[in-house]
Amino acid sequence: MIKIEVNEGKLPGIIGIGAIAAGTLFGIVVLCSNASGMTGLFSYLVIFLIIVTGAGMCIGGRNRKLTVEDRMLCYTDRFGRKRIFSLDEIGYCQAALEERGGRDYLKLYDLLGEKLCKLEFAMKNSALFLQYLLDNQVRVECSEKSDDFLKGMLHTRSVCAEEIPEAVNACFEEAKELVWEWSKAHRQFQAEWKMGIAAYLEKELSDPKQLWEQKGCSGSISLEELPEGYLIAIEGYLQKEDLFVFDKKNRAVMFYVPVISVSKSMQTDEAVIIRFFGNVKEELACQLDWLSHVLPQKRYHTRKISINHELRERL
Repeated sequence: MIKIEVNEGKLPGIIGIGAIAAGTLFGIVVLCSNASGMTGLFSYLVIFLIIVTGAGMCIGGRNRKLTVEDRMLCYTDRFGRKRIFSLDEIGYCQAALEERGGRDYLKLYDLLGEKLCKLEFAMKNSALFLQYLLDNQVRVECSEKSDDFLKGMLHTRSVCAEEIPEAVNACFEEAKELVWEWSKAHRQFQAEWKMGIAAYLEKELSDPKQLWEQKGCSGSISLEELPEGYLIAIEGYLQKEDLFVFDKKNRAVMFYVPVISVSKSMQTDEAVIIRFFGNVKEELACQLDWLSHVLPQKRYHTRKISINHELRERL
């Protein structure tokens, strides 16, 4: 059974309590000052508005939420009013997550174009809910200025196991071309990349270890029976004279771009879903561009290491 709750979290309540406390403190100061006349009236009006606003934030933050149970959804607004609708009633979703523009919303519309509800990405579990919409083939429209995080989610699509080799190999060929162009444009670094296709199981990844130290997943896993948490990525490590480049914090200079992820499905009739990240080329270009700016600004050293997992040329 699928259960999701998108809510405001604790922040509105904390701010609301802070406003009530500030209004109360201000009120004590005004009472002690024996303010009278228009000044006193205005002061008490301000105090009242501060306390009411704080109380409104507390109540609104507690009430406002969207709950999902399988294919049924219930939206509760700040005043506690509820609207119940099914997944089949959702026509499309408009989304924006703009760091510069300041726009942050998830708007749901019914089949006739009438608004069902509005959420924000700042709300808890909003990204999980967006994945629920995408997994259930709800059309999502994204603003042009939205951040890469949102655009990356929208470029993700589900694939079957038989499509994995062709999709991954095509992405790797594009990645090799990008890396070759980058190396050609930055000959002053006198460095090259060791890159390949890597596979992992999420549960076997260890947080303290760097990626090159991770064991990786055995190639014996059948594509027809991929377990939840299975990951395929394209990764590369910068080398100079057959030694690997590390920064002053002893971190390997590298890129990592996920291509395939097997995770829990947000569809009621599926256990797991294979997700293909369609923005591999754009994500790799972004990481390489960042490295081209960072590398000349910092100090690095080289050392000999053995990557603890296989980097393959093809699946």
